[in-house]
Amino acid sequence: MKSINSNTTLPHREGVADKMSRHPGFHMDNIIPSLWGRVGVGLLSLILCGCITEYEAKVDEVADILVVEGIITDDETVITLSRSTNLNDEDGWYWTATNYVTNAEVHVECEDGTQFRADLFCEYDSYNRMHCQYIIKTGTLNPERKYHLKIEIEENDGDCYHEPWGGIPCPTKTYEYSSDYSYPIKTPEIDSIFWRKRNNGQPVMIYVSTQDPNVLYYRWSYKEDWEYHSNVYMDDYPYQCWDTSNSYGPVIGSAEQTVIGKMMDVLVEIDPSSRKLSELYRINIKQNAISKRSYDYFKNIKKNSEQSGSIFAPIPSELRGNITCTTDPSRPVIGYVDVSSTTRNLRYIPYREGAYERPYSRCGIYSQEDICDIFGMFCEGPVQLGEWVVYSGGDKPSYVQIQCVDCSYSGGTTQRPDDWPDKY
Repeated sequence: MKSINSNTTLPHREGVADKMSRHPGFHMDNIIPSLWGRVGVGLLSLILCGCITEYEAKVDEVADILVVEGIITDDETVITLSRSTNLNDEDGWYWTATNYVTNAEVHVECEDGTQFRADLFCEYDSYNRMHCQYIIKTGTLNPERKYHLKIEIEENDGDCYHEPWGGIPCPTKTYEYSSDYSYPIKTPEIDSIFWRKRNNGQPVMIYVSTQDPNVLYYRWSYKEDWEYHSNVYMDDYPYQCWDTSNSYGPVIGSAEQTVIGKMMDVLVEIDPSSRKLSELYRINIKQNAISKRSYDYFKNIKKNSEQSGSIFAPIPSELRGNITCTTDPSRPVIGYVDVSSTTRNLRYIPYREGAYERPYSRCGIYSQEDICDIFGMFCEGPVQLGEWVVYSGGDKPSYVQIQCVDCSYSGGTTQRPDDWPDKY
């Protein structure tokens, strides 16, 4: 991943995503950016209920609302700030990056006056998408002290239209936002991470299990890393690659209906033919205990979207969360920020465990006649190199598709993670 700071200009770069968009086997899922800031509260519905419904988005309901996502925790607190925007852009919503807020001053503040200042960190992922987060080194939280989040942003003061050719600038004002003070909640350790698959062709479900009679509500985030190989080995092309993905937005669960607070829930579902599972897969899970108010907040977000039939329905006041604009309490803001310690655990799934099911693939070595018969291409004239590469020369050369020999073609990297195991 390539990191940048808040002062870096972000030019458009033609990368893997651009190449993939021209490829006949291209899928839109490979390039759609994180929806968290794009649709604001809508992503919460997507994460918690797994689907969305068609809607007619009203611009004044969704545009330019500050969305705060994160949790105050020990060691390192990660906060994401973005603005909701409507999906009626003429250029198409899937081409537009998340509308991150990068001009904020963000602090975690203890009730004794101690402040921990955030640094903005932005990076490109392997699909050339940018993600921005505020990172706060909070250290160990004092369980006897309350903490909260403070945000200051210079924003447009009221409704204002920016003329594209310049002119009178919009007046701005510094607005301050604050979450409620809270004592840190102690989070139990993760007991285990395991996977199950009902039958062949069924999703590989990754479970997280924990137990504490004093904790009933949880929130998780995770990072996935995986190693995969090219379908066909060929000199001068990368054969071994790695890729990574982070969860965006909260995943929550409740143990209130279980015996002695035992919690076991599905955290991730993976298609059994996904290349994530083809060699070695790793998931690193962060777990936080959360308050009942926080759990009810995210649960009500889901309920509100289901009842209204729209992820952009007007949000009742009880769903505003625990963050308010102290400068102007009538100014809307979305989010709930808890204070909690964090526990971690990770799990590897190697190929030999049997989670992976190899999919049908057209990756092979073909003559020009084969390409014509199978793909309906190059029946007249020479094979067009670029999407195809020469596997062997001679009077009757053979060819192979570039994505079959270049593992980095679809977005991975040849850079091995420093902590990746040698044997598995």
